[in-house]
Formats: sequence, C-alpha cells, structure tokens
Amino acid sequence: MTKDMTPLLGYRLKLAQHALHRRMEEALKPLGLNPAQYAVLAELNARPDQTNADLAERAFITPQSMQGVLAKLEEAKLVARRQDVRHGRRQLARLTPEGRKKADAANAAVMRVEEVLEGAVHPAAIQDAVDLMDRLHSAMCK
Repeated sequence: MTKDMTPLLGYRLKLAQHALHRRMEEALKPLGLNPAQYAVLAELNARPDQTNADLAERAFITPQSMQGVLAKLEEAKLVARRQDVRHGRRQLARLTPEGRKKADAANAAVMRVEEVLEGAVHPAAIQDAVDLMDRLHSAMCK
C-alpha cells in the first residue's frame, strides 16, 4: 500500500523549498542569473576571496558544478579569480565592480521574494519561524 506523502513534514518542507527556488529563478531571470550564480555573487559580496570549494558548499552544489558557475560569471566579467599567494594551487574569487552592481540588483530582487515568505508568517512569529527552520536543519545534520 502506498503512503500518502502530503501530511509529512519533510514533503511539505520540500514543496516550500521547490516553490522558493522557482520564485528565485523568476526573480533572477531578468538579470540573466540563476540561483547558484546569485549565491556566488551574494557570498562574494559579503566575503571576497573565497575558493571554489567554499562557494560550492554555500551554494549547495558540487565543486565540479561550481567550477562551471564561476567560469560563466568570469566570462560575464562579474567575477575575477586569482592565485592564492599562500596556497599556490588555490584560486580565490572576488567580484568585479560590475559584479558588485549585479549582486546589488540581484539582492533587491531576492529580497522581494523574501518579503513574500515573510508575508506568509505573522510579523510577531517570524523569529519563531526562523528558529523552527534552524531546529529542522540541526535535526537533519545529526
């Protein structure tokens, strides 16, 4: 007998995550970006000089996939990479001036999506929702 998945918490969480991803794709498309590219721009805007592996972890993709994301961003002149003088085999990525502008525009688009999420939660309960997400994440990382 097949179990009905709809009442399961994990299934509902995945539905919400999938809808969020779709909304982000829609918001970023006019800027010529996808969510993985946005994650890189946002990360480098906050913390320049990150490695491929660092960025892959934060964007929830493999280092191999990140290599392709960085190559496209580099080709678009949004990201520049250089050798790490302390570790010759590592390359560090940082935003170009154009990359910073694109990151700011993308962040504004993503914040509009974030407002939709927050609109689904009573203003007094936003911290409770964040805490719940943190507890769910922690439970899955044990």
